[in-house]
Amino acid sequence: MMNFLSSDHTEGWHSPHGRRIRDIVLGMNDGMVTVVSFLGGLTGSAISSRAVLLGGIMTGIAGSMSMFFGGYLAAKSQSDFFQRERDREWREIHDLPQMERNEVMEILERMNFTQDEARLFTNRITSNPEVWHEFMMKEELGILDSSKGTPFRDGAWLGLSFLLGSIPPVIPYVLENNTGKSFDLSLFISVLSLAALGIFKSRLTREPFYKGAVEMALFGGIAAILGLFTGTVLPRIIH
Repeated sequence: MMNFLSSDHTEGWHSPHGRRIRDIVLGMNDGMVTVVSFLGGLTGSAISSRAVLLGGIMTGIAGSMSMFFGGYLAAKSQSDFFQRERDREWREIHDLPQMERNEVMEILERMNFTQDEARLFTNRITSNPEVWHEFMMKEELGILDSSKGTPFRDGAWLGLSFLLGSIPPVIPYVLENNTGKSFDLSLFISVLSLAALGIFKSRLTREPFYKGAVEMALFGGIAAILGLFTGTVLPRIIH
């Protein structure tokens, strides 16, 4: 009908497809950073390579379950809230139509429509209850149709992405018994993987490719080194 009712508002990074990719990037980043920093801590504490490997695998599984339930509960809470707002808006349109018409007028006037234009568009919008409701949801409350949550799917994407991201750091511990060498290789693989993930994210957000690569690789590397430092120092403190 009018451009402010267009679905174009949901394009790009904030579209359903964009949010799904964002969840994948978030989950994989968390999986890699969490596991490689945990592996660093275990490596620094001088335990066997097998124990480090098992610890890394368990961390990946536990983290993916946590991400699944966290994503599920967050999406469900949001979905429930949005549904309550939708129901409330329908009640207001039905029970308080004049007040809602006045709100449409005010919104249009804030968009710099003249009073006559705002009155004309208000009459057109409020002549169709579905369009009226959609307008109020988008322009008054900022809730789009694409905001409808899919809790199980959202949680599953986050959990699986975390689990997938946790795999690269543990691979060297499968191939090498020396924990020091394994961690060096694990850190190298993780930093490269994070850099690649950062480049992918930068392309989606239309930023310079090196910005995302450097940010994600740097933070992941710092987390891993801090884990190694903690694993080396903490046992000496509490021994």
